[in-house]
Amino acid sequence: MTHPPVHPIALAWRSPYPAAERQIYLNIGSRGIISTAAKAAAERMIEGHWLANMSKAERVPMKQGCREKFARLIRAAGPEEVAILKNVSEGINHVATAIDWRDGDNVVLTPELEHGNNIYAWMALRAKGVELREIDHVGGHIDPARMIAAIDDRTRLVTAASVTFTPGFRTDLAAIGRAARAVDAFFMIDAVQSCGILDLNVDEVMADGVAVSTSKGLLGVMGLGFLYVRTDWLDRLHPAFVARHSIHSTGHESEYEGADFDYAPDATRFEIGNYNWTGIAVSDVALGELLDIGVPIIERHALGLADTLRDGLQGLGLTVATTKDPDRRSHLVTVGEMGAGDTYTTGDERLNQIAAALTEGDVKFTIRRGMLRFGFHLYNDMTDVSQVLEIIRSA
Repeated sequence: MTHPPVHPIALAWRSPYPAAERQIYLNIGSRGIISTAAKAAAERMIEGHWLANMSKAERVPMKQGCREKFARLIRAAGPEEVAILKNVSEGINHVATAIDWRDGDNVVLTPELEHGNNIYAWMALRAKGVELREIDHVGGHIDPARMIAAIDDRTRLVTAASVTFTPGFRTDLAAIGRAARAVDAFFMIDAVQSCGILDLNVDEVMADGVAVSTSKGLLGVMGLGFLYVRTDWLDRLHPAFVARHSIHSTGHESEYEGADFDYAPDATRFEIGNYNWTGIAVSDVALGELLDIGVPIIERHALGLADTLRDGLQGLGLTVATTKDPDRRSHLVTVGEMGAGDTYTTGDERLNQIAAALTEGDVKFTIRRGMLRFGFHLYNDMTDVSQVLEIIRSA
């Protein structure tokens, strides 16, 4: 197999991330790391609270910068389609509670390959008479054909992960999005495992909603996330929660302007209460760094490293989750049999011995659903791959 080359300036990308130089950091599937510049932005925000010397004029442009940069990252029509929230869970629940559900409506998803946060919000709708159409996966893939076959004129929402957290395959989002659009169903994407690493164009995949956290591929911190909602859907969604930021207003945010109100005309209608300003300070910098490099370039770099590791692991006789379709591969590499084990151990004693050796070698990775999981981002390079393979070979 011919692998995409590692980008020649990868070393320049690595140096702003000290955590990647002090260990072999392959744990992007659980948590990203932040750059030195992002850390400085967080420290300035904390200092502003500590010394009470940060004005709104310094703080607010960071919020607007985050909104605008995330919109550019996913090719949204504009920042008016982006809400600043806490995490994926909040974004998904905002959509789940904003649709005018009717008895007999249905939701289509593949629960075996979704994170629990993209399952329970839809399960809760059963109390409203909504049917969950649970589609079986095919070989660890969210299968577009089976998803599409389940969609009908009572389907109100279809949801899928852009990349499953295990076994880490990419989903053919565009095929599912076209089918959902054909029946006017809302297409909701959980993009937390891919955003910032793999390129996403919301128009090309016909997304109506995208929920992310900044704590993984967006190289931010926990407690901040974004929700994209396509403009055509904004006035069709009626938020279950209302606060000062979420209504159309002309006055100061502390003022009460009367009993009659309209929701904000843009995605800020989903923003409740004050913001995670430290997270915003970090993400304003981090999103700028991702845009400066370009996610398509980051994607080629990460996929090249992941393919090299897959080949090396297979060469050592290990069972690696893979697919013949290169478009379904991602930056995540998983080893073992899905479901044979849990979040701490695998069902294969040899893999448990390998996991112990990797931990001893200061490799940051995870075990999910009984599989060893490794993940790549812009700060990784070929030395990470070679050192992991050497540790495993020795083990």
